[in-house]
Amino acid sequence: MLALFCAASGLLTGAVVRPAAPARAPASMMSEEAFGRREIVSKVLGSAALLSALPAVAEIDYAGVGYLGGSSQIDVNNANVRVYQKLPGVYPNAAGKIVTNAPYKSKEDMYLKAGFSAAESAAVKKYDSKFLFLEPKPEYVIDQINNGLYR
Repeated sequence: MLALFCAASGLLTGAVVRPAAPARAPASMMSEEAFGRREIVSKVLGSAALLSALPAVAEIDYAGVGYLGGSSQIDVNNANVRVYQKLPGVYPNAAGKIVTNAPYKSKEDMYLKAGFSAAESAAVKKYDSKFLFLEPKPEYVIDQINNGLYR
């Protein structure tokens, strides 16, 4: 409390920090000192309340978050392997290869890098129109294979 009092008194304009009253100080002087401390503490608490009411400066969420499994299109570079469960024939083998070898620049790049078998390639080609290739975001790439959801 004393540290807060000392720190606040240095920041407040017009605040006067009075030394402790002597043992035989008159009663009127002691009440002035108590009022001074109360005033400073109330100003500190008031300014703390004011500062805590400021708007939070937060980063705006990833614009393509809808493509991570909540829409008909899939952001291949950021989507989790579980998104491909909606695509029969793709999950788990082809989906695992897609996620493991990402990021891709285009569909052609995906087919070159992923290493699909003929059957997997045919299954993935059925859903070509659903794939988007947005810029990879580290916040989502880290959870592509294992996002902590277990059955």
